[in-house]
Amino acid sequence: MTGITLDAYEVTGCPVKVQNSFNPLVNPALDQPDEAAVETFRHGADYRTGVWEEMLDQFDGDIVDIRVLTDPMEAVAGTLAAMSRGADVILGAVMPEDPIGHRRGQIDLLLRADDASEGRPGYHPVLIRRHLVFEKITPPKAEQPMSDLSRPHLADARTAASWRVRVSSREADLLHLAHTYRMLQAIGHAAPGEVWAGLIGTDRVPRHSGPVVGWIRLDIKLIRTFSRTSSHAWIRRTPLERYDHEHGFRVSVAEKALRHTGGPDDPPLAVHPVRIRECSRCEWWTNCRSQLDDDDLSIKIDRSPLDAREIMSLRRLGIATIRDLADADLDALLPDYLPTVAHRPGAEERIRLAARRGALLSHGDELERTTRGPIPIPQADIEIDLDIENSQTDRVYLWGFLVHDRRTDKEPVYVPFGRFTRLTVAQERDLATEAMDWLRDLVEDNPEATIRIYHYSDYERVRLNRLARSQRDPESSLAWASIFAKDHFTDLYMIVRRHFFGVHGLGLKVVAQTGADFRWRDEAPSGLNSQHWFETAVKAAAEEERDSAKQRILDYNEDDVRATWSLRRWLRTLT
Repeated sequence: MTGITLDAYEVTGCPVKVQNSFNPLVNPALDQPDEAAVETFRHGADYRTGVWEEMLDQFDGDIVDIRVLTDPMEAVAGTLAAMSRGADVILGAVMPEDPIGHRRGQIDLLLRADDASEGRPGYHPVLIRRHLVFEKITPPKAEQPMSDLSRPHLADARTAASWRVRVSSREADLLHLAHTYRMLQAIGHAAPGEVWAGLIGTDRVPRHSGPVVGWIRLDIKLIRTFSRTSSHAWIRRTPLERYDHEHGFRVSVAEKALRHTGGPDDPPLAVHPVRIRECSRCEWWTNCRSQLDDDDLSIKIDRSPLDAREIMSLRRLGIATIRDLADADLDALLPDYLPTVAHRPGAEERIRLAARRGALLSHGDELERTTRGPIPIPQADIEIDLDIENSQTDRVYLWGFLVHDRRTDKEPVYVPFGRFTRLTVAQERDLATEAMDWLRDLVEDNPEATIRIYHYSDYERVRLNRLARSQRDPESSLAWASIFAKDHFTDLYMIVRRHFFGVHGLGLKVVAQTGADFRWRDEAPSGLNSQHWFETAVKAAAEEERDSAKQRILDYNEDDVRATWSLRRWLRTLT
């Protein structure tokens, strides 16, 4: 069928989006992605631009920047011309549409291969991503090729011990590269021989001064996938094989959608919606949501959620909602279910955990006490709740304390230390020092009082210790606080974890609201959103807008420490 071309994001993303796009009976998508998703995409684009600029600055060879060609047809022509003459590096390449192969798209970088294919220059595709692309391995093996931006080509790569490109968590990146490789093949410009492609992430690797290209082969069996024919119910496939399957499947989805008329004799559409992480930023979500039961498993179970294949496997066995799962005999179900989800390690534990959550939800419960008796929580004369906020560049710009002197009748007092500006490493450390100077003075001014700091998860202690180590001054307040924390900091999360099971996890937002009945003032309280508010507080053109964002962050941080205070008071009432 003609008229179907897919880009790499359609191949690696949700097939229901493809179905909606080609189904003439589906209304045009109207949903807007949420603010956090838009900001995340923008920062990904900013990071890619930064890498492009670094390459332009560092690489001395023949480099062609397609970004200057804003007309799509001119960009395609410019890409083809650059490949034909054998440019060393092509930035922002726009590939010619491949109607026979049902493909379209572009790629961040094309790097010329050493050898020519039938007299035509061959190229390796490279993606730039704002996430980590490497992982450490044990025992060390010198097998991961990496190249610097100044000498980015495969021929200039050096192998690095203890590192390798992530596979399981970066499968979409590998399929995107495979998509571009197939397009290069269609026009005769794919690099000959072994199929190498590159990933540039946010990793900083020893002996490399900046971003590096991590090279990985697309023609070796790296990806574990489901198989109906294998005795183990799974096999390993190459990224190219995996891509070809996913691409072919989505082309067939599009073909069925195009033929759909809504008549009584229509065959069913190929796919049915499943709620996944992608839905929060998808323009089709309202359309898909209308097709799902309010108690659908993929909607209700949002902590350690079952993936799309697990959900579809359960649906084929007649289990679509939390009520169905709660009523199911798991021991009788497992022999039919487990072989279909062998792609997921720990599949039995995952379904049992989902069933536990489903049973609680079906009874209207979200937090389950797993122990009996009073919950021991260390007490002190002066109890201080602590929460920090960090920016998207991972700098701690706000230390928030709630001080409750239990020897008096006074209400707890919020004490923040913040700087609403772009912080350098030294400035971040100076701010932390200011906060710890205050804490040290408070402790020294109250020698007769017991004092304890409460936080939720170990993040505050981790950052404090990291900053203290970076200062390398044993007499500093940071060093003092790092030592003080060993005996005077209490992680409330570890206490909650020992005594509760949460349907939606045991995050502070969940436990404080469900257990302690605490409410944040902000309508969208989250650490990720606070990072976006910080960007507004720093960069907004209007002073009023900056001040509003700053106050929003302070209110949110104050509510966080008041939440741990409220949580602690509630926990102490339990018997």
